[in-house]
Amino acid sequence: MILLTLGVVLFALTHLYPCFAPMHRARLRERLGENRYKGLFSLLVFVAIGCIIAGWRSASPMPLYFLPAWGPMLAMGIMPVALILLCAGQGANHFRRYLVHPQLIGTLLWAGGHLAVNSEARSLVLFGGIGLWALVSIVWISVRDWRQKPRPAASWRGTGISVGAGLAASALLIFWGHGWLTGIALH
Repeated sequence: MILLTLGVVLFALTHLYPCFAPMHRARLRERLGENRYKGLFSLLVFVAIGCIIAGWRSASPMPLYFLPAWGPMLAMGIMPVALILLCAGQGANHFRRYLVHPQLIGTLLWAGGHLAVNSEARSLVLFGGIGLWALVSIVWISVRDWRQKPRPAASWRGTGISVGAGLAASALLIFWGHGWLTGIALH
């Protein structure tokens, strides 16, 4: 459980660092250079994800609460939407134009959907921790950028790509990826 917690904390702090320390980030980026800075950021994220996966697999499931009967239906309905929103974080599409933070909203939906079907401590650490990070990020970025940045352009092509990529990711996870990543098959 320590490795899982460490991974979630490292993931959250790595992503919150640019929000809460923009001046320090700018100095570090200037000192290291753009490519080295991005490389360091990516390395920390990959280490965090590695810790999360290894920690998840090594942590024993210890139930904490009773699951709602409607949890599986909620998760199966919400996950394709979450994956579409995760895919909508880049490029010109209508999700980015009107939701402003589609990737973070998708992450929040992902976390909530998983908490509705997983009641053990490791799930609370992983999904609760990542969900809390997404919520803090949405609030912080919204307050920081309130009416300062124009809404991005939108195209139906970009929206279609986001929807298609999200649905393809959903199918991939249902039929193969989820079992491979977590050891819990969905079909």
